[in-house]
Amino acid sequence: MQNVNEWKLKDVLLIAILAVLFGVVYLGCTYMGGILYGALTPLGMASLGYEPFYGIYFIAGAFGVFILRKPGSGIIAELLAAILECLMGNYFGPIIILSGIVQGLGIELIIMFRRYKDFSYGTMILASVICSVFTMIYNLVISGYNQIAVPVLALMMVVRIVSAIIFDGLLVPVLSMKLVKAGLLKGYAVSEEMQVEIDDMGIVS
Repeated sequence: MQNVNEWKLKDVLLIAILAVLFGVVYLGCTYMGGILYGALTPLGMASLGYEPFYGIYFIAGAFGVFILRKPGSGIIAELLAAILECLMGNYFGPIIILSGIVQGLGIELIIMFRRYKDFSYGTMILASVICSVFTMIYNLVISGYNQIAVPVLALMMVVRIVSAIIFDGLLVPVLSMKLVKAGLLKGYAVSEEMQVEIDDMGIVS
């Protein structure tokens, strides 16, 4: 069995693909969030503008760690996606690179404590919730969210958690398993572990 800490060229290439793909997606979400921010401003709810997109902001890291199941895979995927987003013209500037590290660490934290052996829906949902809380704490310290009224801040937290659960806790595992069944992730840890589960159950694929 492959050492969980061992990186191969195909692993690096997958991280690069995720970074490029989601770097573009993140940039699009930032501009869409800006539009929603403007639309909600007259209602006094501008702070909610970016919250529905936070689950998408975590998705490079979620895919990275779910597919590769290696220490640091989620953090690296998020960091590289943030760097590419910045280079493509994100109007928040280089600060998003730090955000990428925080988001990657947040999504990988509970998986790290479980030694990269538990990737159930429950774990991915918990990772999504922890990442939401972790990044909100970061925003309170770095982004000035501590100036936002508590009821609005609570609503932002709820929206962020729901978004993260949908995109990272549920969608990432579902899409990953579909890619495994389609044979597109052959040779990656997620595919190998899925095959072991099938063999253990005596299912003929």
